[in-house]
Amino acid sequence: MDKKSNAIVIKDVYKSFGSNDVLKGINLEIREGEIFGFLGPNGSGKTTTIRVILDIFRAKKGYVEIFGISNQKIKRSHSLIGYLSSEMVMDKDLTAKQYLKFINSRFKGNYMANAETLANILQVKLDTKIGKLSTGNKQKIGLISALMHKPKLLILDEPTQGFDPLIQQVFVRLLLQYKKNGGTVFMSSHILAEVQELCDRVGFIKNGSIIGLKSINELRSSSRKKIVISANQKELEKIKYQHKSLPGLHFISETDNRISLGFSGDINKLMNYLSTKNITDITILEPELDEIFLDLYQKENIE
Repeated sequence: MDKKSNAIVIKDVYKSFGSNDVLKGINLEIREGEIFGFLGPNGSGKTTTIRVILDIFRAKKGYVEIFGISNQKIKRSHSLIGYLSSEMVMDKDLTAKQYLKFINSRFKGNYMANAETLANILQVKLDTKIGKLSTGNKQKIGLISALMHKPKLLILDEPTQGFDPLIQQVFVRLLLQYKKNGGTVFMSSHILAEVQELCDRVGFIKNGSIIGLKSINELRSSSRKKIVISANQKELEKIKYQHKSLPGLHFISETDNRISLGFSGDINKLMNYLSTKNITDITILEPELDEIFLDLYQKENIE
């Protein structure tokens, strides 16, 4: 892909802390105008990758470019970025407005009117001291500080920590509008529903290595769903012993009058199979993020 079409290029990046190899040859291209989800369990290298992109940590080997500019040219590259850390550090004695004025002073121009608009949208009061804010409201202030100067690129590390479900939906609308206006987002998250609703593509990292890149449609179609079926005991016994006749369907567990199955494949074939059974109820659940990780890690080859 032409470099002009990439917001971020990460090429052969290695990072170690002493003898601990944290990143082992990371290669990623984040397309301009997309929302990219960066997923992995704790300790997999997500936050270290983000800090290397920002040149907070200097890569041992390899390079990173932000819109074609070396990330080490921080005066140029950082002016294009809005960043929300998973570990926000703010002076608790400042009011939220004072903190945002300090952030505003880092940029050319006055963005306080935009900050106040975002505060209204996110339902947070700026005249409150940061030390008296809840975790969720502190996170809102961090998000405002990342968005207020209208950056070309947002880098978000676990951005919705402490948000209630209503504010999570406000966050989703904000990011979709930001994308509509031409912005690019690189975000790590543990919330699968949020990732599925927002992201165009996702990258999976394990032990410092990228183990998969998928579009969100590929993620949905390839991920294993959980099927919970209620029926009488005789019918459940039939399903338990006959389910192998449908590829992609496998037994998970059984309780009184219910059986749980995992399924990956054509949902129409599953419905046709179940239509031949005398069942009283069925629930189809999207997989949890940890389940997707397990599926990916168990595969030897990921395209």
